[in-house]
Amino acid sequence: MNFFSIFFAVLLWFFFLAGFDGYAQEQIRTMSVKGLYTSSSRLFPTPGAADEIARHRYNSLNHIFGYGADVRYGIPSIGVIIGASVEYLEKHADFFTRYQIGDTVYPVPTVDGYYVIPVELTGYFLIPVSSERVQFYIGGGAGVYFGRRMYEVGGVQSESLERSVYPGIHVVSGIDYFFHHRIGLRGELKFRDPDIETHNRFNEETIEFEGKTFNLPEGDIPSRINVDGIVFSLGLVFRL
Repeated sequence: MNFFSIFFAVLLWFFFLAGFDGYAQEQIRTMSVKGLYTSSSRLFPTPGAADEIARHRYNSLNHIFGYGADVRYGIPSIGVIIGASVEYLEKHADFFTRYQIGDTVYPVPTVDGYYVIPVELTGYFLIPVSSERVQFYIGGGAGVYFGRRMYEVGGVQSESLERSVYPGIHVVSGIDYFFHHRIGLRGELKFRDPDIETHNRFNEETIEFEGKTFNLPEGDIPSRINVDGIVFSLGLVFRL
């Protein structure tokens, strides 16, 4: 299941919900597209190591950019909004895997990173100072997080053994500013801490680097992705 199939599933859910017309005169339905910036994340390459220091060693992967979309259904008279969103985050960086032959250390170029797809359901409450043009809100909810590690050593890409799915919770605050009756800007601040376990494997046994042959890791390679940074987003919101 990719980003777009998840988004269309969320969109179908939204229009199903919007079909309940008990408050037809008060309903507000919106859809938004947004860009995302997440301040920090960590990738733990050896979370199952027996040594405690190795188990807690991690690579910092900061300044993560992404994109997303959400749909919301609200009743302003009681100040309650329900929304569903899907996002895509991807980050990788260049590192080195150090192999030693005798007294010589060979730093082999390594690319390590991940992608994560958060799918979240959120309840929002409008702050009373809100108006039709400017709306302030706070909220919270739960989601599931799909993730995979992208791991490459010496130009050889590892294979992801499974798509990991993990639950999580979040809190959010934001503001909508409508410069037109149906079009506006949305700024948002979100706090979440998804923790995702992944498993990879190399289909090749060795690599060649600077005329030397080095062994690649064998078997299942577990890792853990923790996207614990603050999420800032800015986008366009449309009243439907």
